[in-house]
Parts: sequence; C-alpha cells; structure tokens
Amino acid sequence: MDNLDTLSITLPVPAVQGYFGKRIATYSTQIRALEIKRILGHDPRSRNWKLLPQSTREIYEKIQRVTSKDRREGVAAYIEQRLGPRNMVGAFPAISIGVTHRPKFDPFPNNTAIGVLHLEEEVERIILDGLGRVSGCMDLAEESAEGKDLVRSIVLPVTFYVPASESEPLTLGELGQLFMDFNFRVHPVPARIAIALDQSDIYITLANALAKEPFISNNGGMETKAASRGKKSTAIVVQGVLLRAVRGACEGRDFQESNLAQAPNPVLTDATFQAELNSISSFFTEIAHRMGKRWTQNDSLHLTAPGWQALGVIHYDMNHRGLNLSPSEKTHIFDVIGGIDWTRTNKAWVDDAALGQWAIPKGGTTEQVVILGAGRNNTQAIIDYLRKTTGLQAKLDALAAEVEAEPAIV
Repeated sequence: MDNLDTLSITLPVPAVQGYFGKRIATYSTQIRALEIKRILGHDPRSRNWKLLPQSTREIYEKIQRVTSKDRREGVAAYIEQRLGPRNMVGAFPAISIGVTHRPKFDPFPNNTAIGVLHLEEEVERIILDGLGRVSGCMDLAEESAEGKDLVRSIVLPVTFYVPASESEPLTLGELGQLFMDFNFRVHPVPARIAIALDQSDIYITLANALAKEPFISNNGGMETKAASRGKKSTAIVVQGVLLRAVRGACEGRDFQESNLAQAPNPVLTDATFQAELNSISSFFTEIAHRMGKRWTQNDSLHLTAPGWQALGVIHYDMNHRGLNLSPSEKTHIFDVIGGIDWTRTNKAWVDDAALGQWAIPKGGTTEQVVILGAGRNNTQAIIDYLRKTTGLQAKLDALAAEVEAEPAIV
C-alpha cells in the first residue's frame, strides 16, 4: 500500500474562536469538571507531575505552583458551601489551558468563528490558570459519593490559548509569561470592597445582621464603603471592624487576626446563627445601655478597632469558655465595662492597661492616650485590662487550674 494515511482520532471540542494579536488564538468552551482530565490527557494535580511525560512535567514544574492542601480543601469547602444544602450562588472564573501546537479547527459554514477544535493526543496542553480549582474539584469527587455528585453539577468555562494561524509553537517561556500575566499582573480587590460584596461568609452575614440592631442602627449605623471611620463619619462602626469583633465574639481571639482563618470546630454555624445573633446583640446592648450617651462618643476608645475587637473577645470569654457565669456575675461584668472611662484622657489606659503612651497628639493641646504600634498588641492590651477589671481573668485562671488538676483518662 502506497498510501499510509488512515483515520486520525482526535478529541472534538465545540468552541468559539478569538485572538490576542498575531501570536495567540483562543478557543472558549464549557467542559464538565469531571472531564477536564480527559481534555488535558493527564491528571494535572501536582502530586501526579512525576508520572507525566518529561516534557509536560518540566512545563508544569517550571511555570506552575504546587497546589497546597489548604488551597485544595478551600476549593472543596467552597463547592460544598455554595452548591450543597445551602444552595447559594457560586461559580468559578474560566480555566485557562495552554496548548503548545495549534490544533485543527473546523469552522461552521455559516459562522467561521464557531466550530469544533480537534485536540490531538500528542499535542501538549497544560493548565495555565485554575489548577487549584481543578485540583479541588477532583479531590472532592474522590472523597465521597456526595462530593462527586456536587462536582457533577459543575460545568467549567474553559479557554484554550494556542498559537495563532501559521505561528510557531508556543515555547516554555511564552507559556510561563502567560502564567505570570494571569496570576501576578492583577490588582486584588480591596478587603473592604470584598467584605461588602460577600454574601456567603457566615461571619459577614452575622455582622450585617448585627448592624440592623438598635445599638448600631439607632446610633449612626455601619459604614460599608470605608476601611475606617473618618473624622466626619457619622457611623458608629465600619463593616470590617465589626466583622473582626464578630469573629472574636464567636470563635475567640486567635480567629480575629485573619478573615480567612477557619475554626476547627466553629461556634457559629447555620444551626447556631440566630442564637449567636441574639447573644452578641444582647451583650453590646447591655453595655450601650449602661454607657448612655457615652456609647456614641466619637473619639472614645471602645469605638476604635481595638476596642470593638476586645469587646468581641470578652463576649467569647463570657459565653464560650465554659465559665457558666451566673446572671449576677454577668451583670457585674456589664456594670464594670459600662462604667469604665473610655475617653482618651483617662490616664489609666496607659498606667494600668499599658495601652499606647501619654502624650500630646499631633495637632492637639492636651495630653492623652496616643495609640501606637500594631493593632494586634493594642487589642490585646484592652482585652487584658477588661479581663482584669471585670474579674474574668481570675475566673479563667481558676478554670484552667481545674482542668490541669483533673486526672488523666487512661
């Protein structure tokens, strides 16, 4: 036989064609999450790179990042939260796949921009952007039948980046440049905007619900467009600060430092949401009632970010550390906190609480507390002072001693 041509087996993918200049053509489509591995021709998860052909492995190792366990689990948790029983709005941005050589594209007769892309087995293709998302989907699908069902409900938008017509194959350097462009030439959304837009985070939801309670809503409300209260602000708190207070009120001090931190056994869940809302609202209402007009005093330390966060932690101490406080003990704590002189002219904040320094602030005329240094340290100073003056520290110490004295279970 002189003619050795035969049927060529390819993977057909319906797609819409586009371009980025004269070097890159794009093909956009939709692919089920569980079929990404078949489209790629390999499992892209970093733990499998050593099993890939050498050239493909080298591309991944040189231009991609190993997907951490936390990143994969974060994607899986996102899918379970958004697409699970809560049935919330959730989606991923498009997955980007780089293809070294130009695949064949058969356009439709009536529209040459729409057609079928034919992926050949020997043409290398790798994930340029979205490896963490794909890895999280694959891991979740392998964990359980329920996880697989959730992943089955996901169809990912996918864009292939290939050499433009009659262009040379894409080199390792060019694929690396695309990876860098997609992952590093971006400007992150400011935290205050991300918090304002996020409707899924249960702590943000609780903060937003608290903002409707009278102790906030009747006293200037909550500011969502700023990171801090300015001198002209009429709001009593900004959303980001109230969020940190909520996180501390529900899960404790360690949970306040990052809005991305996850409590291993969270107090706040869908089942406990209303109870926590009522508890935190009652806590701040009791203090506001005792402070009267001082509650809204604009330059008062309790309305600073460290002040709100410290009060949140005191709520956690009172309700989630096993102290079993009596009503009279709780009343005493509220009386003490409400009776504290929270003004910056109270020198006890420097002498007893070790908060900041006693000095004349820039532009001022009289000495007062000038808060310096890291907000974390200032928050802790107020927490320590409140625990000491209310008697909470003694109770916490006694509880810790009881736990330490308990005989070990063998």
